[in-house]
Amino acid sequence: MPGTKPIPLAPNDMSDRAVVPATAAPSGADPIEGRRLRVLQVAHACHPHQSMESRIGWYRAVHAAQQHDVTVLHGEATNDGLLRDEAQRLGIGDRLHFIGIDRCWWGDLYNRSATTYYMGYRLWHRCALREAQKLHAERPFDLAHQTTFCGFREPGEAWRLGVPFVWGPVGGTQAFPARYLSELGLRGAWIEVCRNAINAWQLRFSRRVRLATRRAAVLIAATHQASQDIQRATGRKAPVQLETALDIPISPAREPRRAGEPLRILWSGRLRAWKTLPLLLKALPLLPPDVDWRLRVLGVGPSEAAWRRLANRLGIADRIEWLGWPDYRATLPHYQWADCFAFTSMRDTSGTGLLEALAAGSPIVGVDHQGAADIMTSSCAMPVPVGSPNETVTGMAVAMTRLAREPVLWRQLSEGARAEAQQHMWSRQAETLLRWYADAYAVESSTARERRAARTDRVSSNLPANQPSVGPSVG
Repeated sequence: MPGTKPIPLAPNDMSDRAVVPATAAPSGADPIEGRRLRVLQVAHACHPHQSMESRIGWYRAVHAAQQHDVTVLHGEATNDGLLRDEAQRLGIGDRLHFIGIDRCWWGDLYNRSATTYYMGYRLWHRCALREAQKLHAERPFDLAHQTTFCGFREPGEAWRLGVPFVWGPVGGTQAFPARYLSELGLRGAWIEVCRNAINAWQLRFSRRVRLATRRAAVLIAATHQASQDIQRATGRKAPVQLETALDIPISPAREPRRAGEPLRILWSGRLRAWKTLPLLLKALPLLPPDVDWRLRVLGVGPSEAAWRRLANRLGIADRIEWLGWPDYRATLPHYQWADCFAFTSMRDTSGTGLLEALAAGSPIVGVDHQGAADIMTSSCAMPVPVGSPNETVTGMAVAMTRLAREPVLWRQLSEGARAEAQQHMWSRQAETLLRWYADAYAVESSTARERRAARTDRVSSNLPANQPSVGPSVG
């Protein structure tokens, strides 16, 4: 439970692709030695009950406040009262403070369009920096952390404060696989081609990204894919920690569905082209006649009408429920309903839906790449290789057929999903976060000592031989 004593991280013995915790202290780093640091967190999204990004901002703040005094700059001033009340309820109201920074009117105008969204987001960070500088002048911070959003394109401005800077977990580096562009239509394919090119350019040549990468005392990647991309582009090695986690109870053990019942399949996400739901829709008609099934689709977005038409053309529309996107907590019973969770996205940093499926004991049938590959293992999922679209469609049909026909396999994967979910609870990330802060503070302190020593050496070398040196002594 948030606000309680951090639970030490445990190795994930079940996964051959387990996320590597970013907990190893650098060689020679000094510990904080029990100090309560003044920490600034910049979380454009921060809320305990809303989107994935909002919950990331909230739990990073709660975990940091277990040991430090934390000030959070966030993007919705109207939520200040609610956030303060929640902090008080958890018993950390004296250590956790929220300052909402609303967008200026032209920033709000930019944010209304996906094309100009990042312009508005950058303007918000400039406002956040001015507030941070004012607070820092009144009472200096010891450390700053950019927590949300996790995308690498916008590192914020907190690295300019001149205090140890923690950035991450960082994602968004993944590219849309070129072989799947044919699944998107002309407009969708053009958008993804442009995004791939912009991504590659920004990661290598964006001045702000490179400066933030260089200034970060601790930089964490959200996935192994992101870690590899960052190292190739900048030369910086970034340890891996999934950017999100679970804050819901893990389901009790489940029984396989009874004979004669349909296989219940859940798909969840924004109804946008890159989520490539048609891969699943095309796989369903390939299921053999003895495998009855039902599909629920959770999500809203501009691709819904086209995907509904596709379902009609495939002759499967009568077995699909399009449920829209209810409140977050209202989505959870659908994971309990599902016999399996289908994941088809061709570009996602990770996917909270994957974790929620694990917690519900629902085995995953999903594309085996990017952040999903860090979550899905043979103990909890049936990963489908990302080859060609036809191979993926066939692979999904084969996997779902096996789950429907083999109750022993389903039970093994359901139990494996619940065990894997234990490794992804927010409580297990608390110690990791505090270690990042200790590492960042120690690295910066060591660097500062080296600079002071270098200055002292320069002063000493310029003094006459019979004159004693002045300045701080270095032990």
